[in-house]
Amino acid sequence: MKEIEFKGKLAVITGAASGMGLYTSKEFVKLGAKVIMCDVNEAALKEAAAGIGPDAIPVVGDVRKFSYAEEVAAEAAKYGGADILISFAGGYEARVCGSNVPFYEQPIEVIDWGIDVNLKGAVYFSRALMPQMVAKKSGVIILLGSVTGFEGDGNGAMYGTAKSGLFNFTKGLAMAGAPHGVRAVCVTPGPVLTRPGMAGMPTLLGRAAELPELVDVILFMCSDNASFITGSNHVVDGGRLCMYQKTYNG
Repeated sequence: MKEIEFKGKLAVITGAASGMGLYTSKEFVKLGAKVIMCDVNEAALKEAAAGIGPDAIPVVGDVRKFSYAEEVAAEAAKYGGADILISFAGGYEARVCGSNVPFYEQPIEVIDWGIDVNLKGAVYFSRALMPQMVAKKSGVIILLGSVTGFEGDGNGAMYGTAKSGLFNFTKGLAMAGAPHGVRAVCVTPGPVLTRPGMAGMPTLLGRAAELPELVDVILFMCSDNASFITGSNHVVDGGRLCMYQKTYNG
């Protein structure tokens, strides 16, 4: 296997101020890339980028707005265009919006948030940045799914709906990008230790994933080692979905 490195590459990472997005930004810079870090939380984003160094470029905005994706694309163009896009921005709307009630009681603004951030944000950024990759005849788009896209959820129903939509969107991106050397891959985690609540989610291995256990998969998928992988969904869930299959199938 080739050594993974991204020297001379430009990665755009959404949801980069914390959690998986922040950790991945750090790893890309360590491996030689420049990173445009995107997040709605201005103070946290600028602090995070400053902590990484000059190869981390913060661009603040809301992924629900296509104008923000266009702004990021314009910034990427200054550095020769994006080589990699990773869409981490997202969240379980019932928790994020503080509305943990059944779907049929959810305010429409909570429903909109769940769809707009988790699905449309990834669509907007892919639409804005993919032309740069097509022009380069090279690129990788990584979308972040979730096991909830398979399981469903009665309260945060839009989270699972959006994530299952990303499974299919990955295929569409792969089909559009293949003639131009652009790959698209969905990485679908189970519980990851980005916040305490994840630790209690059951998996076959009896624990949640450490950040490197997920991010190492993403780094591999972005590298030349994964050059023949596109249009597919890769579940990294510690066997969580196997547990439910066993329950349902007896």
